[in-house]
Amino acid sequence: MQELVHHSRQTLELHLDQLNKVQELYLSKSFDFDAHFDAFLHSLLDYFKAKGNTTYESEVLKIMSMISTVKRGFNPVKLEKVNFGKRDLVSGFSFSGIENIHGLLTDLLSKEQRKLDEAEELLSGLMISMYQNGILDDAKIKDLNSIVKIETFWNQLLPQNTTIAGINKKLRLTLLGEDIYLILEKIYTKLL
Repeated sequence: MQELVHHSRQTLELHLDQLNKVQELYLSKSFDFDAHFDAFLHSLLDYFKAKGNTTYESEVLKIMSMISTVKRGFNPVKLEKVNFGKRDLVSGFSFSGIENIHGLLTDLLSKEQRKLDEAEELLSGLMISMYQNGILDDAKIKDLNSIVKIETFWNQLLPQNTTIAGINKKLRLTLLGEDIYLILEKIYTKLL
């Protein structure tokens, strides 16, 4: 099921913010770090499961398994029993896990943002063209002051213009209708 890209981006930013808090605990060598990192990983795992993203779900599980293996007294790389320095090894693998998760989240966040940026660029050009051709004017833009009005206006344009209908189909491959209306609202706000 496709998710609202604006919501997905917001959720990823929230997870990135939580990761920053975990990193602060790691940096301060807090005794609460292990519990917070574990809770964060479980939360992130639940998010990826709910989205059906098995690739990232697997990455989180791999990190959790690696840290669990170290805590049990085994080096997951060498597959040897650790007799001393276990805490340092846990710390090192936790840092590695933090770095991997940071990479996953920033990668996903940039993909979601790219979708929105590309759609905004496409729709901005379309709105300027409509403005230049007299389909849109300042009074009409001022009237489009809610998502409901924007949705109605957009849906009225679709059957009238094949170019707009084509752009709508292209955008619908990666975005939901609500994403399109939110982007249009942002554009109209800039035009005023």
